[in-house]
Amino acid sequence: MADAPNRDPGPPEASTGLDERTRALKERIYASFTGLAILAAISATGHATASDALLSVAVGVFGISAAGFLAEVVAHLVTHERMPSGGEVRTMGRIAVGALGSASLPILVLALSWAGVMSVDLALWIGMALYAATLVLVMLVAAHNSGLRPAQRLIASAMLVGLALLVAGVLLLGHLH
Repeated sequence: MADAPNRDPGPPEASTGLDERTRALKERIYASFTGLAILAAISATGHATASDALLSVAVGVFGISAAGFLAEVVAHLVTHERMPSGGEVRTMGRIAVGALGSASLPILVLALSWAGVMSVDLALWIGMALYAATLVLVMLVAAHNSGLRPAQRLIASAMLVGLALLVAGVLLLGHLH
């Protein structure tokens, strides 16, 4: 059977849990940056309504989650030269749905604004603060768990937070057109 393609059976069973957690974390980070950029752009225009902001965040985060799911399927197809199995699709779906969770608190705050509990501007700022705090916390935990020495962790933390600010700035510029 020299003509049969060499099909990759996938990662060893022991690494699949870590791989799934890694992929899920990446998707949540992408969704958080997307939500932050959307809220920052809406805030910068100064003409937001609570319903528009709520819809924009919901659609934007759903869109990035759906794109992540599609990217997983395509990457699997290219890497493994076959369609994902039912179990693999369920894992990809869990990862995509988990990314949607990044929008839950900002959407709740925007819903409170829509209900008249707080102003739209306050809800936008709280939503941005929630996203920013989540991203900074993830960066700090990543640096802390890296196994680096304390001085290296401090440098890594500063670099990660700086890069996060750069990414957020670029995304904001992209949404301010």
